[in-house]
Amino acid sequence: MKKKHALVVGGTGMLSDVTLWLHKKGYQVSVIGRRKERYHQLMERADHPDRISSILVDYHHTEELQGKLTEAVEKHGSFDLIIAWVHSSAEGVIPAIMNVQKNKGRRKTFDLFQVKPCNAYFENKIPEVLPECRYHEIFLGFKVVGGHSRWLTHREISEGVMDSVHHKRRQTIVGQVEPRDLQP
Repeated sequence: MKKKHALVVGGTGMLSDVTLWLHKKGYQVSVIGRRKERYHQLMERADHPDRISSILVDYHHTEELQGKLTEAVEKHGSFDLIIAWVHSSAEGVIPAIMNVQKNKGRRKTFDLFQVKPCNAYFENKIPEVLPECRYHEIFLGFKVVGGHSRWLTHREISEGVMDSVHHKRRQTIVGQVEPRDLQP
Protein backbone atom coordinates (compact mmCIF):
# COMPACT_ATOMS: atom_id res chain seq x y z
CA MET A 1 0.00 0.00 0.00
CA LYS A 2 1.32 3.42 -0.96
CA LYS A 3 1.82 6.18 1.58
CA LYS A 4 -0.46 9.18 1.49
CA HIS A 5 0.91 11.66 -1.03
CA ALA A 6 1.06 15.40 -0.34
CA LEU A 7 1.98 18.21 -2.70
CA VAL A 8 3.38 21.45 -1.28
CA VAL A 9 3.67 24.35 -3.71
CA GLY A 10 6.23 26.76 -2.29
CA GLY A 11 7.44 24.08 0.09
CA THR A 12 11.15 24.86 -0.07
CA GLY A 13 10.83 28.46 1.09
CA MET A 14 8.10 29.99 3.21
CA LEU A 15 6.38 26.62 3.71
CA SER A 16 9.50 24.51 4.32
CA ASP A 17 8.43 23.78 7.92
CA VAL A 18 5.08 22.54 6.58
CA THR A 19 6.90 20.19 4.18
CA LEU A 20 8.96 18.75 7.05
CA TRP A 21 5.88 18.44 9.28
CA LEU A 22 4.03 16.42 6.63
CA HIS A 23 7.03 14.19 6.03
CA LYS A 24 7.23 13.52 9.80
CA LYS A 25 3.53 12.62 9.75
CA GLY A 26 4.37 9.87 7.26
CA TYR A 27 3.39 11.49 3.97
CA GLN A 28 5.34 11.09 0.78
CA VAL A 29 5.78 14.79 0.01
CA SER A 30 6.30 16.20 -3.46
CA VAL A 31 7.55 19.75 -3.13
CA ILE A 32 7.54 22.39 -5.85
CA GLY A 33 10.32 24.92 -5.79
CA ARG A 34 12.40 26.88 -8.26
CA ARG A 35 15.83 26.69 -6.65
CA LYS A 36 17.97 23.60 -6.12
CA GLU A 37 19.84 25.24 -3.24
CA ARG A 38 16.65 25.62 -1.20
CA TYR A 39 15.67 22.03 -1.90
CA HIS A 40 19.08 20.84 -0.68
CA GLN A 41 18.77 22.99 2.46
CA LEU A 42 15.37 21.42 3.10
CA MET A 43 16.75 17.91 2.64
CA GLU A 44 19.48 18.58 5.22
CA ARG A 45 16.71 19.14 7.79
CA ALA A 46 14.69 16.03 6.85
CA ASP A 47 14.75 12.87 8.99
CA HIS A 48 13.79 10.70 6.02
CA PRO A 49 14.90 12.51 2.84
CA ASP A 50 13.65 9.60 0.75
CA ARG A 51 10.07 10.67 1.59
CA ILE A 52 10.50 14.10 0.02
CA SER A 53 10.61 14.45 -3.76
CA SER A 54 11.66 17.57 -5.55
CA ILE A 55 9.71 19.06 -8.41
CA LEU A 56 12.08 21.74 -9.63
CA VAL A 57 10.04 23.94 -11.93
CA ASP A 58 8.97 27.53 -12.38
CA TYR A 59 5.23 27.04 -11.99
CA HIS A 60 4.57 29.92 -14.39
CA HIS A 61 5.43 27.38 -17.14
CA THR A 62 2.14 25.50 -16.93
CA GLU A 63 2.87 22.75 -19.47
CA GLU A 64 6.19 21.86 -17.82
CA LEU A 65 4.52 21.99 -14.40
CA GLN A 66 1.75 19.66 -15.52
CA GLY A 67 4.29 17.19 -16.93
CA LYS A 68 6.29 17.14 -13.69
CA LEU A 69 3.13 16.75 -11.59
CA THR A 70 2.08 13.83 -13.79
CA GLU A 71 5.46 12.16 -13.18
CA ALA A 72 5.06 12.63 -9.41
CA VAL A 73 1.57 11.11 -9.47
CA GLU A 74 2.72 8.17 -11.62
CA LYS A 75 5.50 7.48 -9.12
CA HIS A 76 3.70 8.07 -5.79
CA GLY A 77 -0.03 8.05 -6.57
CA SER A 78 -2.49 10.92 -6.79
CA PHE A 79 -2.40 13.67 -4.21
CA ASP A 80 -4.32 13.16 -0.98
CA LEU A 81 -3.41 16.62 0.29
CA ILE A 82 -2.36 19.77 -1.56
CA ILE A 83 -1.02 22.91 0.09
CA ALA A 84 -0.51 25.65 -2.46
CA TRP A 85 1.09 29.08 -2.10
CA VAL A 86 0.72 30.47 -5.62
CA HIS A 87 1.43 34.01 -6.76
CA SER A 88 -1.42 35.75 -8.57
CA SER A 89 0.77 35.91 -11.69
CA ALA A 90 0.43 32.11 -12.11
CA GLU A 91 -3.29 31.51 -12.40
CA GLY A 92 -2.72 28.24 -14.28
CA VAL A 93 -1.26 26.35 -11.30
CA ILE A 94 -4.47 25.23 -9.55
CA PRO A 95 -6.14 24.22 -12.85
CA ALA A 96 -2.98 22.24 -13.78
CA ILE A 97 -3.08 20.39 -10.46
CA MET A 98 -6.80 19.65 -10.88
CA ASN A 99 -6.17 18.43 -14.42
CA VAL A 100 -3.49 15.97 -13.25
CA GLN A 101 -5.75 14.72 -10.45
CA LYS A 102 -8.60 14.23 -12.93
CA ASN A 103 -6.51 12.58 -15.66
CA LYS A 104 -4.87 10.14 -13.27
CA GLY A 105 -8.20 8.70 -12.20
CA ARG A 106 -8.53 10.33 -8.79
CA ARG A 107 -11.84 9.16 -7.32
CA LYS A 108 -11.33 9.64 -3.58
CA THR A 109 -11.80 12.98 -1.92
CA PHE A 110 -8.74 15.08 -1.30
CA ASP A 111 -8.01 18.38 0.41
CA LEU A 112 -6.64 21.54 -1.18
CA PHE A 113 -5.45 24.27 1.18
CA GLN A 114 -4.77 27.40 -0.85
CA VAL A 115 -2.53 29.86 0.95
CA LYS A 116 -3.40 33.42 -0.07
CA PRO A 117 -2.05 36.91 0.61
CA CYS A 118 -3.80 39.35 2.90
CA ASN A 119 -5.65 41.34 0.21
CA ALA A 120 -7.18 38.18 -1.30
CA TYR A 121 -9.44 38.03 1.76
CA PHE A 122 -11.43 40.93 0.35
CA GLU A 123 -11.69 39.51 -3.20
CA ASN A 124 -13.72 36.34 -2.52
CA LYS A 125 -12.14 34.53 -5.47
CA ILE A 126 -12.31 30.72 -5.38
CA PRO A 127 -10.75 28.58 -8.12
CA GLU A 128 -12.67 25.93 -10.01
CA VAL A 129 -11.94 22.55 -8.42
CA LEU A 130 -12.98 18.95 -8.94
CA PRO A 131 -16.13 17.67 -7.19
CA GLU A 132 -14.02 15.37 -5.00
CA CYS A 133 -11.86 18.29 -3.81
CA ARG A 134 -12.49 19.77 -0.37
CA TYR A 135 -11.34 23.35 -0.77
CA HIS A 136 -9.85 25.36 2.11
CA GLU A 137 -8.48 28.93 2.22
CA ILE A 138 -5.67 30.24 4.40
CA PHE A 139 -5.20 34.01 4.38
CA LEU A 140 -1.86 35.41 5.48
CA GLY A 141 -2.28 38.64 7.37
CA PHE A 142 -0.05 40.74 9.55
CA LYS A 143 0.58 41.40 13.23
CA VAL A 144 0.43 44.61 15.19
CA VAL A 145 3.09 44.69 17.90
CA GLY A 146 3.69 47.71 20.10
CA GLY A 147 1.66 49.98 17.83
CA HIS A 148 3.61 48.94 14.71
CA SER A 149 2.45 46.45 12.11
CA ARG A 150 4.62 43.83 10.45
CA TRP A 151 4.17 40.93 8.06
CA LEU A 152 4.16 37.41 9.45
CA THR A 153 7.39 35.45 9.77
CA HIS A 154 7.85 32.16 7.91
CA ARG A 155 7.52 30.35 11.24
CA GLU A 156 4.20 32.08 12.05
CA ILE A 157 2.93 31.29 8.57
CA SER A 158 3.92 27.62 8.83
CA GLU A 159 2.34 27.27 12.28
CA GLY A 160 -0.90 28.78 10.98
CA VAL A 161 -0.95 26.51 7.94
CA MET A 162 -0.19 23.40 10.01
CA ASP A 163 -2.96 24.30 12.48
CA SER A 164 -5.45 24.83 9.65
CA VAL A 165 -4.54 21.52 8.00
CA HIS A 166 -4.64 19.63 11.31
CA HIS A 167 -8.14 20.97 12.11
CA LYS A 168 -9.30 20.91 8.46
CA ARG A 169 -10.66 24.44 8.72
CA ARG A 170 -12.53 25.71 5.68
CA GLN A 171 -11.14 29.19 6.19
CA THR A 172 -8.26 30.41 8.33
CA ILE A 173 -6.77 33.83 8.87
CA VAL A 174 -3.20 33.72 10.13
CA GLY A 175 -2.55 36.97 11.99
CA GLN A 176 -5.06 39.66 11.09
CA VAL A 177 -6.29 41.17 7.82
CA GLU A 178 -8.13 44.17 9.25
CA PRO A 179 -8.06 47.05 9.64
CA ARG A 180 -6.66 47.32 6.13
CA ASP A 181 -5.00 50.67 6.79
CA LEU A 182 -2.68 48.97 9.31
CA GLN A 183 -1.16 46.65 6.72
CA PRO A 184 2.62 47.19 6.64
